[in-house]
Amino acid sequence: MKKTLVIRMGAIGDVILASPAVLNLKISYPESRLFFLTRHNLVPLVGRMAGVDEVLEFPTRASAHDLFRMGEYLDTLGLDSIIDLHGNIRSKYLLKHVAAGTKVQYHKRRLQRFFSVRLKKIYPDIPHTIDLYNGAVEKVGGRVYARRPVIRPTRENRATLKFAAAEPVVAIAPGASYPTKQWFPDRFGKLAVELFKQLSASIVMIIPDRDMEYEKLGQQIPHEKLETMINTDLPSLADIIEQCDLMICNDSGLSHLAGAVGTPVIALFGPTHPVLGFGPRGLRDTVIDVDEPCRPCSLHGKRACYRDERYCFSRIEVGDVFTVATEKLDAGVKGTAAIFVDRDGTLIKEKGYISSPDDVEPERNSTVAVKKAAAAGFKVIGLSNQSGIARGYFDTATAEKVNARTIELFAARGAPIEEILFCPHHPRGNIPEFGVECDCRKPHAGLVETAALKYDINPFRSWVIGDKLTDVQLAYTTGGRGILVRTGFGRAEEDRLHTEPGLAPETVADNLHAAVEYITRQSSGE
Repeated sequence: MKKTLVIRMGAIGDVILASPAVLNLKISYPESRLFFLTRHNLVPLVGRMAGVDEVLEFPTRASAHDLFRMGEYLDTLGLDSIIDLHGNIRSKYLLKHVAAGTKVQYHKRRLQRFFSVRLKKIYPDIPHTIDLYNGAVEKVGGRVYARRPVIRPTRENRATLKFAAAEPVVAIAPGASYPTKQWFPDRFGKLAVELFKQLSASIVMIIPDRDMEYEKLGQQIPHEKLETMINTDLPSLADIIEQCDLMICNDSGLSHLAGAVGTPVIALFGPTHPVLGFGPRGLRDTVIDVDEPCRPCSLHGKRACYRDERYCFSRIEVGDVFTVATEKLDAGVKGTAAIFVDRDGTLIKEKGYISSPDDVEPERNSTVAVKKAAAAGFKVIGLSNQSGIARGYFDTATAEKVNARTIELFAARGAPIEEILFCPHHPRGNIPEFGVECDCRKPHAGLVETAALKYDINPFRSWVIGDKLTDVQLAYTTGGRGILVRTGFGRAEEDRLHTEPGLAPETVADNLHAAVEYITRQSSGE
């Protein structure tokens, strides 16, 4: 069994941004065992990352002796690969001294960041830190499917909110790693009051410690509309933030935590800048900042401001943030739940490369399943990899006709399918236009994200059902929950779970109808 070690210590956000790289490693090498070395306080969070088999704890205040002993222990694991996503003195020591056949360190883009801070050069199309981490995955031969952070939620004994489900809930986190990165506390307080008064929003105030200045922020909000969390552990914070409709915060680790559990973010950037690669990466996240000639003044925002006031923050008014928050909440930015269903072998019978609408035949009870899903409030979206287009077997117009016929047959039986999206690409295709790498071929997230933006869907609240493990993997890359069905290629894929455990589906169902039955039971709390 291949054994891989990922090293990423440091702050909350840095570790969360490593979650796509970990997921990509597990999808690329499903039979591998993946170890993740991180700081003590981040162990519970890393334990929620899909793909991590074992979390190794590095002491918070490690001595040189601790580092040496860790290196000795890692040598006993028989590692095949080491991927350093940190790049500091300690991780470099381990990278050099621990035995492994392949050793990779991610590219930190030091020169570009230096020019951004010292010369205020803002590069176009700059790579995000997630992309840099994924670059290290590619160096060890892995492929990149996930490009957004994902932290898997707990299903039992989870922290819950006291508010009614019908009202908007806004999480506000005024803290940051350095005081210079924090928008003014009184403005956060005024914003919270305006959200309550004008939108009847309930407020979750996330405070890093018992600082009286922060504790006063919610005094004008009734107790029943306010929940204050002080120095809360990260797993509980993840549970609570997941239940909120919106997160408003500074450039901080909590912005990445919110995105990783599917809650849209409004992040206020002052002395730092997204060009440095640490901007929020959620599908519907927004950065609010202002142009100042001195920005960015440092890489992590800890340098004291030399001007008479912090204009990078003082020019961001409460009304500016309130307007953006109102627009997002009015638009239902958190999104609704959907069921994404594979076409061939799940919705309709598997017949190879279907090139005629006349060949469309619904799977047994699949129309009943779609009707039941719609009645339960789910939007149903079909997804399909159609490599036959790239291979030259048929064209996109033919695929669209087959999809239209499928939708027509289901609609005639009272089973609405919103749309069937398909990927026409394959890297080994014969048609140059489509014989390319893409971001839409499952388990890439492209098809799901396209549907999410078009139909106001939250992938983190959604399900993916299909007869292949790539459908299950798609659920992981988009933050949803996956079900494998035994129709189509499903039974053969189920056998693979015993030899290539990889990323397991939440359950295996006999067919689409059984899968929808499972989902509706889960949704009703049975």
